[in-house]
Amino acid sequence: GEIVALLGPNGAGKTSVLKSIMGLVPPASGTVSFFDGTQTHQIARMETHDMARLGIANVPSAQVVLPRMTVEENLLVGALFLAPGTKTARRKVTELFDRFPILATRRKQFASSLSGGEQRQLAIARGLMSDPKLMLLDEPSLGLSPILLKSIFEMLQKINREDGVDILIVEQNVNKALEISDRAYVMRIGGIEFSGNSADVAEGERLKDAYLGS
Repeated sequence: GEIVALLGPNGAGKTSVLKSIMGLVPPASGTVSFFDGTQTHQIARMETHDMARLGIANVPSAQVVLPRMTVEENLLVGALFLAPGTKTARRKVTELFDRFPILATRRKQFASSLSGGEQRQLAIARGLMSDPKLMLLDEPSLGLSPILLKSIFEMLQKINREDGVDILIVEQNVNKALEISDRAYVMRIGGIEFSGNSADVAEGERLKDAYLGS
């Protein structure tokens, strides 16, 4: 039921953690477990499409859309595994167009024609098409204007609170990430340096040391 922030300087390993969870980078050791609300699954060697069926959605920081497909087609791709029925998928598309009105006005445009902020919204909307239990977001603020950044982060809070989607977010905008998250883990040189309640992490000196060196 939480938003959890994974923070740390460039090169600390944050994106690698997300890729390991998704099976894109095999972990050298240890386990990756996912609790779906009923049972715990060991997913370290699971195929990515099987993770999608379990309820895990990934929104990467780069190459977030399928450029030669329309906005609507991008959304339908997100429903391939969990909502294959046409009526179900179309109903979900309509719901998401209500939530992301700018996408509704662009529904027949190729995704490559969207601005960076619009592509980011499309990537998040596509992730929601599969009704995920957990969303992994890598740098959702990348390339966004301050106004759009505020809108996206408010949307993430709404998705967490109203839709009951757990969120693990990697974000370089530390203040914004700590503002919307419940807990934070701070990485440094490939490992977890410390963790805690987001408010406590924001007020402590250790966060500054992790980024600037102590």
